[in-house]
Amino acid sequence: MSEAPKSAGMETNSSVAVRLRESGFVIVSSRELAEIVGLKHIDHEATDAFLSAWNDLPIDEFLADGGRYRFRRHASLRLHAGGETRWQDEAYRPHWQPKAYNKLHGGVFRTFAEVKSETTANIVYRNIVSSFGEVFRAASTNQREPWFVETHQFRIDARRGEGRPTPEGAHRDGVDFVLLLMLGRRDIEGAVTTIYDNSGALLAEFMLHEPFTAMLLDDQRVVHATTPFRATGANPERDTLVVTYRTGGFLQP
Repeated sequence: MSEAPKSAGMETNSSVAVRLRESGFVIVSSRELAEIVGLKHIDHEATDAFLSAWNDLPIDEFLADGGRYRFRRHASLRLHAGGETRWQDEAYRPHWQPKAYNKLHGGVFRTFAEVKSETTANIVYRNIVSSFGEVFRAASTNQREPWFVETHQFRIDARRGEGRPTPEGAHRDGVDFVLLLMLGRRDIEGAVTTIYDNSGALLAEFMLHEPFTAMLLDDQRVVHATTPFRATGANPERDTLVVTYRTGGFLQP
C-alpha cells in the first residue's frame, strides 16, 4: 500500500475546518472524505472488511421505547496531538450521558458490545478516527490536549416497523465535536437530518445517502436530530459510524 500524498488531504482538512468554524456544521462529500482519510490509497480488501463489520452488531438492549430496531457496538480511546501515531486504546468502559443531553437514555450506564479488535485495527477505521481528530483540532482552540473519543457502530433496521435513528429527539451529545459517517442505506424512505442552533432556529435539513459522506458538528453550537424511516424493500437498513471527540475526559457522573 502506497503512502497517501499529504498536500491534497491537508488542503481539504483546512477547508473543512474553516467551514466548521464559520457555521458550526459541515457536510463532507465522499470526495472530500476520501482525501482526508486517504481512502484512495487503501486497498479494497481493508475497506470491504471495515464495511462488513456492520453485519455483526448485537441488538441495543437499552432502548427505552422498547424497540428492537437498533444494533450497535461501542469503543473508547484517547487521541493525542499527532493523530495515528499517538493513538491510545482504552479498556472497555460503559457509555454514559446526563439527562440534560439525552432525556430518553441519560443518567444510566449503558454497556454495549465492544467494537471488535479486527475493526479497531483496520486502517480505514483508524484513519477515519485519527484524520477527523486532526480536522476538529484545526477547527478548535485545542492544539495540545488529547481527544477523549467514543466510537459507535450503528445499524438501524426497519423490518419490524419504524426505524428511529434518534429516538431521544433533537439533542446535543455533550462533547466538543461529532462525526456522523454514512456507510449505507438500503430499502428505506425517510431519515432526514435537521440541524438547529441553540435557540432552536433551523439551520439545515438534508439527507445523507451516499456511502462515505459525513456530517461534522460543533456540539457546543448546534443541536441535531434525524427523522424516523420506514421500509420500502426487503433489507431496510441504515448503517453509520458516529465518533465523538471531547477534551477534559470522558462523560461521567
